[in-house]
Amino acid sequence: MPIIQTEELAHARLDESSNLQTYCGLDCCLTLEIFEEINAIHPQPTIYSFERALQAPYLEIMFRGFAIDEYARRHAAGELRDKIAKLRLVLNEFASAIWDNQFKHTKTKEWSSLNAASPTQLKDFFYSTEPGKRGLCLPEIWLSQKGERKLSVNREALEKIHDQYLLARPIVNTILAIRDYTKQVEIFETEIDSDGRFRASYNIAGTETGRPSSSRSALGTGRNGQNIAPGCKYPFVADPGYKLCVIDLEQVEARDVGFICGCLFDDWTFLDACESGDLHTNNCKLIWPELPWTGDKTNDRKTADRIFYRDFTYRDMAKRGGHLTNYFGTAWTMSRSLKIPLGLAEEFQARYCRGRQESQSQSGIYPAYPCIPKWWQWTATQLQTTRQITTPFGRRRHFFGRPGDDTTLREAIAFLPQSMTAERMNLGLYRIWEEMPHVQLLAQTFDSVTFQFLDLGHETTTQIINQALRLLDIPIFSPSGRRYSVPGEAKIGYNWGYFDPKQPDKNPLGLAKFNPAKPDLRVRGTGLQTIML
Repeated sequence: MPIIQTEELAHARLDESSNLQTYCGLDCCLTLEIFEEINAIHPQPTIYSFERALQAPYLEIMFRGFAIDEYARRHAAGELRDKIAKLRLVLNEFASAIWDNQFKHTKTKEWSSLNAASPTQLKDFFYSTEPGKRGLCLPEIWLSQKGERKLSVNREALEKIHDQYLLARPIVNTILAIRDYTKQVEIFETEIDSDGRFRASYNIAGTETGRPSSSRSALGTGRNGQNIAPGCKYPFVADPGYKLCVIDLEQVEARDVGFICGCLFDDWTFLDACESGDLHTNNCKLIWPELPWTGDKTNDRKTADRIFYRDFTYRDMAKRGGHLTNYFGTAWTMSRSLKIPLGLAEEFQARYCRGRQESQSQSGIYPAYPCIPKWWQWTATQLQTTRQITTPFGRRRHFFGRPGDDTTLREAIAFLPQSMTAERMNLGLYRIWEEMPHVQLLAQTFDSVTFQFLDLGHETTTQIINQALRLLDIPIFSPSGRRYSVPGEAKIGYNWGYFDPKQPDKNPLGLAKFNPAKPDLRVRGTGLQTIML
C-alpha cells in the first residue's frame, strides 16, 4: 500500500486506485479523530468497557467446552429415559381417569395416551368442551406471543393453571417434569460435539442485571450451560491429568440485601446476621425469640431444626420464607409456594419484616428486620421519581414498565442484589482468567465459577485455590466506610456432580468441599470414567 502525504494533496493528481485508498483512509482518520474528541469529553462507561473485556474469558469458555464421560453420558441418558417413561404412565393414568369420568355414558371418545409434547392434545384436554375431546374443561388461557394473542399451553399457561385449579396441579406437575427431563436427555443424546465435549454460547449482555445468558453453541450443539440439573452434572468431567474446582459465593444475594439496607438506612442488622455464621439459625433467633435459645451453636441449630409445620423446620421457613419475602413476595404467594396455611405465612412475614399493629384480636409484633420494607419503599420512590436504579458497581438500569405496577416494583427490588451478584462473579471470573493462566475456565453459573487445573498434589492445589479465592474476594465500601465482601467456598473433584458423604459410593469422585488441612486422597481411574453407580 503506498504512503500518501495528505497535507501535500492540494493540487496533486492521483490514479484511480490511489485516489480511492486516500478517500477511505481520510474517512477512517476523520472518524477516529471525532471519537478521540468525544471520548475525551465523555469517556466510555465503566460497565460498557468491562463487558467488552469479558469477551475474552467467555470466548475461551465457549471454545474449550466441557469434557463428557461417555459411560456416564449413556448412564445419565438411560436414567432420564426411565424417569420419563414412568411419568408418562402416571400422566396417562391421570388422563384416563378424567376422560373416563367425562365419557362413561358415551361412546364418542377414542382412547389414546396424552402426549405432554403435543400442544393440540393438551389444548383439547385442558380447554375443549367439544364431545369426544373435552377433559378438564377449564377456562382458556390466551397469551401474547410475538405480538399475537394465542391459546397457549406453554409453561407460563400451565403454571397459571397449576396455581388456579387444585385438581389440575398433579397433572401440570407431571407434564412439566416430562418436558424438563426431555430437555435434559436431549443434551446427552444429541447435543455433544464430535470431540466429546459439551459447548454452549454465553451472551454477556443477555440480561438486564448483568448476568450472562446461555444457549446453544455457534455450531448448533449444546444447550444452556447454566441450567444443567444438579443430578445430571456427573457426566461433565475434568480433562485427563486435571482436576475440577467450583467456587461459589456464600449466601451472596442475602448479604447484598443486608449491605443495601445498611447503606441506605444505616441499619446493619440483616448483614450482621449474614456475617455472624449460620444466617438461617440467626434469623430463627430473631423471628422466634420465644424458642429456647442457649447461645451454643450446636444446641441452637437443633432448636432451629425443630418442626414448624408438617415437614418444614423453623430453619427451612427462615431460609425459604426469608428469601421469598426479601423480594416483595406476599403472604399469599408464600402460602401457595411453600404449601402452608395463609395464616402461618402472614405470621411469619409479620415477625420477619412487616410487623403488625396491636388490635383487640391480635397482639402487636415488632419485626426482626424493619429495614427491608424501607428498602421496598425506597425502590418504589426511585421508580416514581427517576425510573432508574444504579448499583454500587455502577450499573444503571432504566425501568420502562408502569412505575406503580407491582410487577415493575418486584423487578426493581430484585435488580439490585441480583445485579451485584452478577457483577461480582464476572469480575472474579475476569481476574482468574487474567492472573491465573495456569488454570482453564469451564463455566459460569450465576453465583459460581468452574475451572480445571493440573492435578499436581495437595500443596499445589491449595496454592491455586487460595489464589482463586483471593481474586474472588471483591470488597466494596459503604458511605460510612464499612468494608463488605462475600466469602467464597471451594469444592474440588473429578466430575461436576456433587459428592454426598452420606452416600459415598454413589459419586465418589464428585465435588467435595475443599479443606486445606485435609488432602483429597481420591484417585482418578483410567480414562474418563469417574463414577461408580
